[in-house]
Amino acid sequence: MAALDSSLGQSAGLTALACFVTAVILVYLVANILYRLFLHPLAQYPGPFLNRISPIPLSYHLVRGRLPFYVKQLHDVYGPVVRLTPTELSFNSADSWKDIYGSRPGHRNFHKDPIHVGSIQAVPGAVTITMADDVDHARQRRSLSHAFSTKALLEQEYLIKLYIDIFRDKMNEFARSGKTCNIADWFSYTTFDIIGHLSLGEPFGCLTSSDLRFWVPLISESIKAGAIEQATRRLASTGGVLQTLMLKIFAPKELREQRIKHLSYSREKILKRMGQGGNNQHRDFLHYLMTQQDKENLNQEEIIVNGALFIIAGSETTGSFTTGLFNQLLQPENREVLDRLTDEIRGAFQRDEDITYEELAKLPWLTAVLEEGLRLFPSAPIGFTRAVPHGGDTVDGHMLPAGTTVSTCMWAATHAEDNFRDPYKFRPERWMDKENTTDKLRASNPFSLGPRGCIGRNLSYMEQRLITAKLLWHNDISMTGDKTWTQWDPKNDHENMRVFTNWIKAPLTVRLTPRKVAK
Repeated sequence: MAALDSSLGQSAGLTALACFVTAVILVYLVANILYRLFLHPLAQYPGPFLNRISPIPLSYHLVRGRLPFYVKQLHDVYGPVVRLTPTELSFNSADSWKDIYGSRPGHRNFHKDPIHVGSIQAVPGAVTITMADDVDHARQRRSLSHAFSTKALLEQEYLIKLYIDIFRDKMNEFARSGKTCNIADWFSYTTFDIIGHLSLGEPFGCLTSSDLRFWVPLISESIKAGAIEQATRRLASTGGVLQTLMLKIFAPKELREQRIKHLSYSREKILKRMGQGGNNQHRDFLHYLMTQQDKENLNQEEIIVNGALFIIAGSETTGSFTTGLFNQLLQPENREVLDRLTDEIRGAFQRDEDITYEELAKLPWLTAVLEEGLRLFPSAPIGFTRAVPHGGDTVDGHMLPAGTTVSTCMWAATHAEDNFRDPYKFRPERWMDKENTTDKLRASNPFSLGPRGCIGRNLSYMEQRLITAKLLWHNDISMTGDKTWTQWDPKNDHENMRVFTNWIKAPLTVRLTPRKVAK
């Protein structure tokens, strides 16, 4: 009997302890929710109830590849400032760009937020230029600034045109044969071969051979893996057991391995190039990194991870944008835009060999079309997160406490009616009207801005102009109307597409026909 009483007493004690622990947890959760809703420094900013108390909704949309479109919908409901998570705000105004990403006299720069994750697998003792802190970023950027200057790229134009001419020849073959063409892949092969030669001193050969084409989809998978890792960082402490476990759950093993493979293949190519030292006569990007290696204290791993980054940033971004641009141009409602662009290009050049970057830069309609394309289909439509510096600072007139995560969502800014009239319409003329007061053109920053703005913007503009001009100078282009066009349908914020920092682009099938030359 005594044993029974003892057992019942122990059971009652355990029950009481469990009730107490449960009560403590519930009180903590309720108190935390009430604090985030009413007492937190960001409590005044609007947003959905769940977002104001938890990072789960944002992480969910990030993992499913619809984050920028979700954020845009929130701005439509709540206005120019939205509370995305308990500690994070999103902006869509034109002025927020310079406040978050620019350099303001008397203000500290906003540094990259710790939750941000790059597309390159982390390597101990090395960091890419996109992930580096302010000191390391400035050190690495000094090493690369000459390589990406307009002067340096003009010296490399012959090389860039070499691969674009191969692309041109392939397109001409499709035009003569009457076969349809998945132009999305060919844009990727072109930019991949260009960045291979510019970065490593040798091409990947994707335009002429299928041997290394398997590498192209690895880039999209690396980007996707990085985005999913960022989602886990929003939900758990970076590097902790919980975050590691969540990463294994949300990012399948095969996806994580693809990211590792990209770094591994890049390492092999980069080490081969480094072994050549100065014997390679071509001044590729690694040439500039290696010549500055001692001066800027760059180690071998930093050169490798940055080389792997160049391959991603220099290929997939321009390849995706160019596909998105032609998707817009080939929509029935934009036929006049395409016809005018084709006429401008063909009227400016009598011969293919006369087409140069400097001459293309003088074509006003081409420039306007590219800017409007970048507005409607930016390569990275997300908001790049920054953290408010020590002491707090203002964004778009709002004083924010230090440590607040902030961003300007590219898609939300470029598709806001407060910034652009008819934001979903392809209207290049808005970029040609110097008296344009209905559009806030500065709200479109496809390469971001400030000290961390995209260092490769000059290269991207050169590729965009040359690829577009060479394709349209030789051929007429039209949509096929097959199922690939359903995936690219721009309605409902490209509802059939996914974005993980950059677009995961679907095939885009087109029909090419040789241009008719008047006799």
